Amino acid sequence: MSNKYNINGFEIKMSDELYPESPKDIYSSSNRDISSHSSNRKTPKKKKRKKKSRLKRAILVVLSLLLVFCIGFYIYGYSLLNKIERKPLDESDLGISTSDYDGIKNIALLGLDTRADDNTGRSDANVILTIDKRHGKIKLTSIARDSRMAIAGHGMDKLTHAYAYGKSQLSVKTLNQNLGLEITDYVTMNFFELARIIDFMGGVTLDVDEAEFKELNSYVIPTTDFGDIDCPKLESSGVQELNGAQAVCYARIRHTDGDIERGNRQKEVLTAMFAKVKTMNPLKLPELASMVVEECQTSLSTNDIISMGLWAVLSSPEFEQLSIPNDNVKGVGKTIGGAWCFVYDLKKAEQEIKDFIFEENYYSPEEVEKRLEEQS
Repeated sequence: MSNKYNINGFEIKMSDELYPESPKDIYSSSNRDISSHSSNRKTPKKKKRKKKSRLKRAILVVLSLLLVFCIGFYIYGYSLLNKIERKPLDESDLGISTSDYDGIKNIALLGLDTRADDNTGRSDANVILTIDKRHGKIKLTSIARDSRMAIAGHGMDKLTHAYAYGKSQLSVKTLNQNLGLEITDYVTMNFFELARIIDFMGGVTLDVDEAEFKELNSYVIPTTDFGDIDCPKLESSGVQELNGAQAVCYARIRHTDGDIERGNRQKEVLTAMFAKVKTMNPLKLPELASMVVEECQTSLSTNDIISMGLWAVLSSPEFEQLSIPNDNVKGVGKTIGGAWCFVYDLKKAEQEIKDFIFEENYYSPEEVEKRLEEQS
């Protein structure tokens, strides 16, 4: 296409090829796109770099805060646990003659039945706490307090009397010599003071059957003196929340079904306490820990306790329970020398505990599954 112009009679033709239609065509759309695209590419990179830089700073801040928190928590926990009363055991006199429990930690939990830790106290509860990292479990084995055992220097007598004769040292030695448990540490707790701790937790949930309900209201609660701690009678049986004194009385019931079930009730209270801790306000936990520490005596070091505590928190182990005697280890009640006691095969009891802890034979997964199939 060409344009014609008439100037002073002369006709002049101008070709489109010589002059573009408009100056704006000099910059093609493609050039504009490239320029625009190039500009758009650079801007996001800057934004991404800024975002990454901010994210790194935020992560560093969070990690720093977590580190400070962990250090503070460790220092607080360490200082708190250092306040616990410690009385080490004489390792040369623990009655250990085997090495079957390599890699397994057994600890004696001794619940005392006196307000003062004096020579008249007895171990009302004798529970073996097993830290089983191999199977990711915490195992509780209760030994009937009236079990007839050989007590060094005192002949055959009730297990509960070992503490009265020689406190924790003799209690641990008696368990080791009669049941081959290889216990090297212990923790004692006064059952009466446990009531205050449970009250601070807000009580615990327990299932009280009809026989237990009647025994609590007619005998245990009326005859148990907790001083200034309130212990009202229960209003009914069934699943309910008990306060500290009521829970301790529940753990002390023995006339309804005997010493074995009494041990089971003690473990039920401990298990209920573990469950309650998980639901407590975290801000109350330091004070709870302080209360527990004040009422305990142990041979465990602070590092031992922290190590086991961290493992328990991080691994969330299962809880399993065993009672001795039981259906496999038959116990017979006898009155010997004017005192009632439980008599059973101690060697068989030793094997039963090993089967339970190591999950072999009767307690192996295969045998458990087999029994379940037979029952169904």
